[in-house]
Amino acid sequence: MKVVVTVLEDTCEAAVDAIRAISEKHDLVEVRAERFPSIDLHAIRAATSKEILLTYRSAPSVTSHGMVFAAGIDFVDVEWHVGVAVERPERTVISHHDYQGMHDIEAIMSNMSALGCAHTKLAATPHHFADNERLLELLRTAPCASSTVIGMGERGLYSRILAPFRGSALTFVAATNVAAPGQLTLARAREIYGSEPQRAERVFAIVGNPASHSRSPAIHNRLFREKGVPAAYTIASIERFDEITDAFLRGEPCGLSITTPFKEEAFLFAAIGEVGENARRARAVNTLVNVNGRIFADNTDVDGFAALLPQARQAAVVGAGATARAALVALENAGIPAMVYNRTVSKADAPLEALRDFRGDLIINTLPAGTGVAIPRCGTYIEAAYSGDSAPVEADVRIGGLELLRAQAVRQHQLFMRIFDGV
Repeated sequence: MKVVVTVLEDTCEAAVDAIRAISEKHDLVEVRAERFPSIDLHAIRAATSKEILLTYRSAPSVTSHGMVFAAGIDFVDVEWHVGVAVERPERTVISHHDYQGMHDIEAIMSNMSALGCAHTKLAATPHHFADNERLLELLRTAPCASSTVIGMGERGLYSRILAPFRGSALTFVAATNVAAPGQLTLARAREIYGSEPQRAERVFAIVGNPASHSRSPAIHNRLFREKGVPAAYTIASIERFDEITDAFLRGEPCGLSITTPFKEEAFLFAAIGEVGENARRARAVNTLVNVNGRIFADNTDVDGFAALLPQARQAAVVGAGATARAALVALENAGIPAMVYNRTVSKADAPLEALRDFRGDLIINTLPAGTGVAIPRCGTYIEAAYSGDSAPVEADVRIGGLELLRAQAVRQHQLFMRIFDGV
């Protein structure tokens, strides 16, 4: 895999500055020039010692390829269409982008590959989990090693992240301005892949709607690298939970982290296998593992909360969903009395407005990020969400959602490793 940093700016001068500002390890720079009123090819060439790909996406090139190559630019991007002419295939990235769907991707990939260009790039827009599988299949059947596939958008993250683990040649990431739907930043890509993605024989994923914000790929891929196991962890952002169940039962992916809004559905699904005590008591599953056809399920959110709980006299749990129930199990195990506060009173001990009168020393907020709720002063405040705006809180100790995510990932990783232990 080669990491290509895409620079998308309004002027050539801004692009040069952006290229010079790239500090993390990368292999190529793609300069998107369609917005430039004018272009100084020599200034772009002088901005980096890395190879440069010049692209005019959805706009005609204002310079001839001969001028581009004479200035020392390494590659040009040519958008594929029937009858397209390629002047210098050895210095061309032939590409196709379908921003609406997956129309004729197999035939288009075959036609592009036949041109013999330096790189063949196909980017399409999956709408369902099966679309991602279809896109990844192009890598297995690709006639050359220089093929790149990219799933665009929220629903395409599964294949976008997984493709480099399956041999996709180029990974396009953003310097600052995201140039395509679902594109990763360079920093996030390095967290996920490390210095180089290992070949993945086993696939794991976080399942949610939405799930693009998830930091789990960085956490679990690092743990897999440290163990030296041939595994990859990606994001499955899906509309319905049943989109992924057949694939899970086939064993790819073989391990799932479950997040909002699918934890209750995962609990019902898990009845076909062995369900752990934490999941049974919380009536929610956040981890599913398929070990040679044997299904294991549990709720490691309970373990995460247990690792973070302080000594406390009385706790308030804000919210009454699956995450709240996991917190209640951990609190019960720790012997800490708790009261639930929620907008829907039928699911709670008290209405949300009554939280202002809470005088205990521990508050656990399981509501979604950005939910407006007044949190009274407390000794320890734990917030489960880690994306969006955090609630303003006065607390002696404040524990954020990322800390909870990392804490629950410890046991979740242990459950995932059953795949390699075969138990």
